[in-house]
Amino acid sequence: MSELGVRLKAAREEKGYSLEELQSITKIQKRYLSAIEEGDFSRLPGDFYARAFVKSYADAVGIPSEMLFEEHRDELPQPKREKTDLPARVNRSKPKMVKKKSKVMSFMPTLIAVLFILAIAGVFWILNQNSDTDEQQTGASREDVQANPEFDITDELEEGLEESGEDSEPEVEVEPEPEPEPEPEPEPEPEQVLELDRTEGTNSYFILSNTEEFDVRLEFSGDSWIQINDSNNSAIISQTFGDGDIESFDFSDESNINFHLGRTITLEIYINDELLEYPIDSISQRIYIEFEGLSEE
Repeated sequence: MSELGVRLKAAREEKGYSLEELQSITKIQKRYLSAIEEGDFSRLPGDFYARAFVKSYADAVGIPSEMLFEEHRDELPQPKREKTDLPARVNRSKPKMVKKKSKVMSFMPTLIAVLFILAIAGVFWILNQNSDTDEQQTGASREDVQANPEFDITDELEEGLEESGEDSEPEVEVEPEPEPEPEPEPEPEPEQVLELDRTEGTNSYFILSNTEEFDVRLEFSGDSWIQINDSNNSAIISQTFGDGDIESFDFSDESNINFHLGRTITLEIYINDELLEYPIDSISQRIYIEFEGLSEE
């Protein structure tokens, strides 16, 4: 048994944890925990996971992992960092909302112009009719005066004034131009809803709705292991990231995604730029998100 294994086992027994209880806390299988205590790292899935498992073990029993790695550097396997092909972030363009104007609104300017022209033409026609009538009456009066020398022009003028009071020109009413109807205001874009459905132990279940996008951004402030599974429960990624790492994914074509988090205190998860608040206080936990998309009204 290695000095590292002896130290970890002593810390576990001091905490009063059995291997089964430590397995429940760290989510690491019992046989791997036993191999760590015995110093047999060849039984672990790989050198990279050996350091991650030792870190989780140390955090669970209260030993600072950084100090442990420094003091037992020679006992720990040195992993070769492998490049992992991550799913590329897809640039998705939002469909442009085209405003449709009603047929009535499109013909409204033409209709107003036609009514205005007809109104002006009507006014000119009425004024022209009155002018022709006045000329005919004036010509007839002149003929009567010439035919009847005894015609008293004073009496005729008085009668004309009396008639002019009764037969005044009719007033022309011009219809007011109808006011154009205001254009409808554009509908506001829907706001996404990310709500907690329930928690079961260290598992939390969320529902993402009222949005067409499911973009995820992971921001790390320290070492943290994470595994992401898709709708078919197939692992998309499973590895440990370090301080300052940022990873982005587009899961808009998935119906649900689940995250297995090894250390939540050094990891922030953003869903469409909205920070996901961890509902339970646990270093290691699982997050399940069901994607419902846009709500149909």
